[in-house]
Amino acid sequence: MDRTTLAVAAAGLLMLYDATRQTAGTAGDDESNIFFDGIDELSALTNGWPIGSGPYQNIIQDSALAAGVPPLILAWLLWKESRYSAAIIDGTRRSAVGAMGIAQFMPATAAQELGSTAAALDPAQAIPGAARYLAKLYRGTGSWTGALAAYNWGIGNVQRKGIDSAPAETVDYYTTILRKAGGIYA
Repeated sequence: MDRTTLAVAAAGLLMLYDATRQTAGTAGDDESNIFFDGIDELSALTNGWPIGSGPYQNIIQDSALAAGVPPLILAWLLWKESRYSAAIIDGTRRSAVGAMGIAQFMPATAAQELGSTAAALDPAQAIPGAARYLAKLYRGTGSWTGALAAYNWGIGNVQRKGIDSAPAETVDYYTTILRKAGGIYA
């Protein structure tokens, strides 16, 4: 099978994936994620970028480079947070804890880091904000592992308890992102 045929097949799977994700549970809902755990493996067709990130690749690249963040770490963080689902990105569907938008900012974090909670629902504001916030967390922890753990679990938890005390969900969060981003950033 040639690369074009594979790309067309991947695009079809992506449309099915996105349509199904919009009718499934909330972001992070383990039951709705089980079926889709392997679909991101198609990212090999997209030069390491997550499936669904296409419309956002330029802003991810520009924002990451401006903030000093490896672009694939930011791209996979956004995938882990939203799976690039339109319903999550536009706020139609929010997480059970109230996180919103492509970067799943909590309202207080959005207000602090983006200037408003509404900005979390605008990828043009949320993506650069997520890049800046991740860079800030990196400076606070000294590693991408620590920065990703802090993004998921909170900087206070990482600083007080240490990364070795992170819950399983947080360990899965940072190991998945780092592995998918190429595994060279720990």
